[in-house]
Amino acid sequence: MTRFRPGILFGTLTLALLMALSGCSMSPESEAGPRSAPETLQATLDKWWLRGDIPAVVVGITHSDGRTWLGVSGTPERAGPVAVTTDARFRIASITKVFVAVVVLQMVEEGKLGLDDPLSRHLTDYPTRGVTIRQLLNHTSGIPNYSMSDDFNKNLLNDRERRWTTAEILALVKDKEPDFAPGTDYSYSNTDYILLGEVIGKIAGRSWAQEIRDRILRPLNLDSTHVAGSERVPQPVVPGYFDADNDGYVENIETGGPWPALETSEGPAGAIVSTASDLLAFGDALFRGRLVSEPVLRAMVAEGAYHPRFSNYGLGVEILRPDYRTTIWGHGGFLPGFKSALWYIPSRDAIIVVLANDARANPADLAELLMRDLPVRGVGS
Repeated sequence: MTRFRPGILFGTLTLALLMALSGCSMSPESEAGPRSAPETLQATLDKWWLRGDIPAVVVGITHSDGRTWLGVSGTPERAGPVAVTTDARFRIASITKVFVAVVVLQMVEEGKLGLDDPLSRHLTDYPTRGVTIRQLLNHTSGIPNYSMSDDFNKNLLNDRERRWTTAEILALVKDKEPDFAPGTDYSYSNTDYILLGEVIGKIAGRSWAQEIRDRILRPLNLDSTHVAGSERVPQPVVPGYFDADNDGYVENIETGGPWPALETSEGPAGAIVSTASDLLAFGDALFRGRLVSEPVLRAMVAEGAYHPRFSNYGLGVEILRPDYRTTIWGHGGFLPGFKSALWYIPSRDAIIVVLANDARANPADLAELLMRDLPVRGVGS
């Protein structure tokens, strides 16, 4: 049993009294310091990069007053001669799902589909056993995740030029038993968003990628964001490091050109390529109410059942409390060679983007460290 010495207890109480008398607060939501300077943010980034042994990381922050800061550490090629730049293109992986969710919810607002529509109303070729649009968005459908197969993932490297069709992807799980009855549990499944891409295409009469371009990318001038596999990416993504052969060492598995097998199999579950600046602009537009209405945004970030206390999933958006108290809205991403995070912190009214080109990276860890440097609304601002 832990014992407290009287001197330590007295010192703690004295500190609390002094802070109270000086107008300071020991409340967790008031621990943020004054508005952080760029050099402070860069120092946090550099220290994290050095300790994490990550080839390259690009960070973007939009403050509550609209100011934007971009920072970089490292080189695209491990120990390479050229520093990474703020306009480097990364595979953002599952952050793609937020773009897809926005398009679906815009269609809901337009009356073109309903959240509780059965999927079978829009797609007749896939036996979904009562699954609804809402359950696809929040991963409570019970439909198995096609990307969990080891053989499938190995083939992404062994047959890089293969172009997967949606029918081929869905065939991987079409005859499998559901993980659970729809709406009775939660299980993250890329298949859910493959199906949502098909729903978008069915309603719009054209591809989900075209809808994302016309509804989000073009209006927001996200000129450095592209749906890989569906449209040409004008500049190559940075190298991506991943231990593909399980020998304990990561290797660059990017070629500098397209990767059809990865891009077409990920599709609406994770195919977008983007930059930190573009993701900041997207996050700003979404979480500050320019892409969907306030009621729809509230629905996106509403917490559901079947989750642990500090982690949840809304309609295409993760709801996290990484320090067990501060609420985060956003999404993370993982693909072979890449890790990413897009966060909006309501208590700071700030957006953080972290893009790293190593599958071992932990962008959420860096995002949390940077978050600590940002002032809480009304405190130190």
